[in-house]
Amino acid sequence: MFGFLKKSKALADPPLAKKAKAMPYTKKVQFCYLKLQELTTQLEEDTASVLTLTPVNYYAEKNRYYQCVFYHNDDYSEIFMNFELYENDIRKSSTPFYSIDMELYSKILLKFGQKPINYR
Repeated sequence: MFGFLKKSKALADPPLAKKAKAMPYTKKVQFCYLKLQELTTQLEEDTASVLTLTPVNYYAEKNRYYQCVFYHNDDYSEIFMNFELYENDIRKSSTPFYSIDMELYSKILLKFGQKPINYR
């Protein structure tokens, strides 16, 4: 009777998204706006292309930016990232989840002036 309240299979999270959202730790960083299709194409070709993106301070660019959310476990053996497009503090869309290694994650943090992960 209340079948319309059930989440449809088409809207269900993919397995990688479920796994990432179950991880205990997250970190968020912001990047300047880029067309969603262009960003997705870059990340599909090479996830290291995230290093070419321009970091932005949330307070300097509030009307349109990408928030990259990193999900990881205690020992950083699994790290996933997802880009979410925000316009006027409202989430508009997001990219698929991407699995990255600790070295790339450390380089991204270093780009933001944060302490990199000791992975060696």
